[in-house]
Parts: sequence; C-alpha cells; structure tokens
Amino acid sequence: MKRFKNLLNYALNCIQRYRLRTAVILICLTVAASSFSAVAFMSDGLVREGALSLKYTPDLTIQGIQAGRQTLISTSFVNSILGSASGISVISERIWGYGNVGNALIVVVGVDVGNAATINQTSRQLGGYFNVDQTAAYPLESGKFLDPQLNGTVVIGKGVAELLGAHVGTQLSILTESNEIKQYTIVGIFNSESSIYNADMILMNLNDARAFFSIPDDKVTDIMVYVTPVDAQTKTVLVNEVARAISGLPNCRVVTKDVLLSAQEKTYGDRSGFFSIVWYVILIAVAIIAFNQTVVVGHESKFEVGLLKALGFSTSDIIQVRLVESLVLGTLAGVIGLTVGILFDVVLGAPVLRDFMLGWANLYPGFPVPVYISAQTVLFTFAVTIVPLLFATVIPSWLNATVDPDISMRGARA
Repeated sequence: MKRFKNLLNYALNCIQRYRLRTAVILICLTVAASSFSAVAFMSDGLVREGALSLKYTPDLTIQGIQAGRQTLISTSFVNSILGSASGISVISERIWGYGNVGNALIVVVGVDVGNAATINQTSRQLGGYFNVDQTAAYPLESGKFLDPQLNGTVVIGKGVAELLGAHVGTQLSILTESNEIKQYTIVGIFNSESSIYNADMILMNLNDARAFFSIPDDKVTDIMVYVTPVDAQTKTVLVNEVARAISGLPNCRVVTKDVLLSAQEKTYGDRSGFFSIVWYVILIAVAIIAFNQTVVVGHESKFEVGLLKALGFSTSDIIQVRLVESLVLGTLAGVIGLTVGILFDVVLGAPVLRDFMLGWANLYPGFPVPVYISAQTVLFTFAVTIVPLLFATVIPSWLNATVDPDISMRGARA
C-alpha cells in the first residue's frame, strides 16, 4: 500500500511538472468525452421517451392502404377484424392529425371514449369488448376527462397548456386544414409520463375530430387492437398470431408495438451514429497526440529515469508510474467530459445537436431535451477516456523504462 502511494505521489508530481503534456491530453480527452456523453445522453433519452410514448399504445394498429400509401380505413374493418382473429380483448377507432394553434403545430387526437350501442352489441357477439381506459395513458392534473355525450370540449397536455397560458375553462381556437377556425372548451389538462405527449397533444371526442378533419362517418384514421392480457412471452406469440390473421384482410396494414419501438430506436440510433463517426476521429486523434506527448516526455525524462533505476526502481515501477499518470488524466477528463455533456444537454438545450436528432420534429412546440443518464453510458465514457490513453502510453513508457540507466543519464546529459 505504501509502495502504491509513493508511485501515485510521484505520478501526480509528473503530471504537474509536465504541464504542456497534461494540458494537451486533458483538453483533447475532454472534447472526446463531452461530445460522446452529450450525444449518448440525448440519444438514450429520446429512445426512453419513445418507449414511454408507446407504453399505452395498442398492441396492433390497423391502417388503411391504397396504392401503397396510408389512407383512411373503413369502420367496417372492426367487424372483419373481430371475425378474423381470436384473442382480441379491446378494439377502438381513432382519428388523428395536425392542427395549428397560433404558430404551433399541434397533434389533434380523437379518442373513442364512448361507442354506439349497436357497435357494442356487435362486439359482444363476436367476443370483443370496446373499453379503453384513456385516463391511464393521459393522467389528469386538473379538470376532468372527455364526456362522450358532450361535444366541443378538449383535454390538452401540460406542455400545451404552458405554451398557450391556458387552463381549465379556457376557450381554445384551432385552425383546420381548410383554414376554418374551430373553438373548443378546455375541460382537463393531462400530465403524461411522456413529455412528447404533454408538449404537443390535444384530445377530443371522436365526433369532434371527425368534424375537425372533415372525415366521413364510415372512415377513421386507424383502428387500435389490444390482445388478451397474459404473460409477456405468451402475449408476444398471441400478438403475432392475431397480426397474421388480420394481415389477410385486403387493403390494410398491421403495425405492432414492437415494430414502432424498433423504428424509433433505429431512427435515433442512426442519427447518433453520424456523430459517432466524428467522435471516433477525435478519439483516434487523441490517442495519436497522447502517444506523441508520451514519447516527448520520455525523451525529456531520460536522466530522471536513469536516476530512478540507479536508485532501485524497476522497469515495471517506471511503467506503472506512466500508467498511473494516464489513469489519473483519463479519469479527470471523463469527469469533466460528463459534466460538460450534461450541462450542454440540460442547461443549454443541446443546440445544433437537438435539431439534428429531432429532425422534422422541431416543427412542433418546444419541450425540454429528453436526457437519460445511464450507468452504462457513464462507465463507457470513462472507458473511452482511460483505455485508449493507457494503450497509447504503454509502449513509449516501456521503451523509456527498459534503457540501461547509465546510457539514459549519459544520453540525457549529451
């Protein structure tokens, strides 16, 4: 223990003495660590937000297809779906699209909070149940949820309320695609787990949404299907079986929750990958700089190394000193890099990086950059600052430490 303490003290003394080398390596490593952590924290945050936004989505989403493009789907598919597959516990219609509130583009969702008695009777005959608990996905912070018997009302996300300065009872004007202004009364404000929902979503009755988007009575945007709740493994098998059965119906596309999640992860993963290329270039440059600086310091410390070996230091002791130096520098750079990355994402809002990662989504109302700090990312950040530096310094350190002490001191004096 005392021996290690002595080596550590000597290594810290070397870090202070060779200030130029320390500053160059520390700055380069900090840039690499901060750029990596900023991208990783935001990418993980977006993936996590995507998972939260899909937590209450249906197991299957049925969309209409015409000429290879998504289109409105007929409500008659409800009976066809129930008749083609078993294991369906909940099925519901949905209409959604976009509307302008001031200068903000808002997602307007028409939810099926109350179905017609004739549809309910049909669902019972076919073994399905029209009962979706919307309040689980959109927990209310104030007010009440939509009343199926009351039109002209909306429930808005907390972020939308803050953006508009609205509250329960406020009259909300939304511009339709036909440049017609529709007015609604806010009856509730929800605060979902997903900040994406809170930031840009307005809920209204299915009838109001139909009128807002001028959609015929026999059409909807998509149909949501939930299978019977069972354990995870059995449910996955059941979802796939139901999906295969429904896929046999004409002019429709079946999208599972897992497919949506994979698409989100791939989108954000690919975008963060572009920054990873830049980061790899930076890391390689840091390793080369560290190697060069270690060679320079090794040449400058020839006399010192020779003196240490003459005093009884072994080759492994000198190599350990250099490795401890690298370990300290790498750890310090990792701490600074993580701090800079967090400040860049949380405090500054990740300028430039935010626009690139969100892409076209930046047309929506602003919301705090989703940041998720995982232990895996923190450990990997330290790994990428410490490991390359250790490899870049071990060879020059070994070459410097294996030279005969007499030759080292003579060469240094010469």
